[in-house]
Amino acid sequence: MARFSRVLLVEDDPITVLVCERIIKMTFFSEEVTAVNNGQEALDFIKSQLQSFPENLPEVIFLDINMPLMNGWEFLDEFAPLYSLFRKLPLIYILSSTVDPEDQQKGASYHFVQRFISKPLTKNDLEEISALPY
Repeated sequence: MARFSRVLLVEDDPITVLVCERIIKMTFFSEEVTAVNNGQEALDFIKSQLQSFPENLPEVIFLDINMPLMNGWEFLDEFAPLYSLFRKLPLIYILSSTVDPEDQQKGASYHFVQRFISKPLTKNDLEEISALPY
């Protein structure tokens, strides 16, 4: 049985999406993975779920930083007012290839971001998340 019901993967690189989806399914981390290409698509998806199917909101969000249209930072800024509308708050993890300490500090400034995960997402990363209380 999967640890989580729904994961939202916000990532524009198709290879990374494929790798993440595969590791999530292989480890039985989540029953369902929804992948979107950028922050705007993620916001649209979340707003749609909030209005129509609030019980289907993601429990975990893996968020890339560098994406076209709306990057991860812009997503977090736009997501902040929506956070209070969730019945059960999602766990948000920044999934990025950056090693810039400023990016890590900026991520930590958002109280709803759990932590920074370096790409690629690994089985160990998912096991650590699964071990945390939710």
